[in-house]
Amino acid sequence: MESTSSGPIRGRGKNKRVWTPKEDAKLIESLVELCVSGKMKCDNGFRPGTFAQVERLLEDKLPGCGLKASPHIESRVKTLKRQYNAITDMLSHGRGFSWDEKNKMIHCHIDVYERWVKDHRDAHGLRLKPFPHYEDLKQILGKDRVCKKEIVSPAGVMEELHQEEVANNDVGLDIVEADVSVAQPSASASSSKEGSAQSCRKRSREYADLAEVMVRTCNALERLISCIARQQEKEQRVDKVVGELMKLPGLSKLDILKLSEVIISDPVKVTLFFSLDEDLKKEWMGQLLRTT
Repeated sequence: MESTSSGPIRGRGKNKRVWTPKEDAKLIESLVELCVSGKMKCDNGFRPGTFAQVERLLEDKLPGCGLKASPHIESRVKTLKRQYNAITDMLSHGRGFSWDEKNKMIHCHIDVYERWVKDHRDAHGLRLKPFPHYEDLKQILGKDRVCKKEIVSPAGVMEELHQEEVANNDVGLDIVEADVSVAQPSASASSSKEGSAQSCRKRSREYADLAEVMVRTCNALERLISCIARQQEKEQRVDKVVGELMKLPGLSKLDILKLSEVIISDPVKVTLFFSLDEDLKKEWMGQLLRTT
């Protein structure tokens, strides 16, 4: 995707590596397998040890490739994620962008692209550049982007409210100091100042309560979205398993139902099922039916 040659590159960064299209394809294939099996993702992104699993899968698919979890796989996934996010932003928020499904690339007028790149540096070089694994990366990375820009942290909300309150207090003090320079403070002026301070503190508490409610709501929404995403992934796994079982000859609808329940219940079985050829699948399915 970035080059067609393989091996370390000269210059800065002794650990850098230029990936071949074949290595990219096998990397994506490995990530999809882990994604389908449910072993790769968690609420905050990749589970610890994911890249080590990918390293083992790549060694099986490309013996002697020498690709290590760190720095090779970790760095490559980071680059692919940055490019995927840039393309997704163009398609979702940019005007004049379209996706060429046949050639797997972004299409747009050069003027539109140049204006966009000025504010979105990650999109540099992606116009008319083939990105063949976009759909697979959508399955692998797509849900990482849900609401991340929209969710506000409690610390951020409270800091913003604090700064607003400080600014209001500074204005109030400036006004009071200006009044003192003109005339002596009266009892009513002191009372008014105290009442203003109490009102200010009350508003501050109300803002804090509102901020806390907003944060809890956002967190609950994030958990709900994550739950829906996991359910969708599970449904996709079920559809894929059932689809593969239907291709095997000699299985009745009841057999397919029984086998899909057994396979889907165990992520290891899912991974194993998709790694077997048709003959081994038939033999294994027969064994499962006899023991079910």
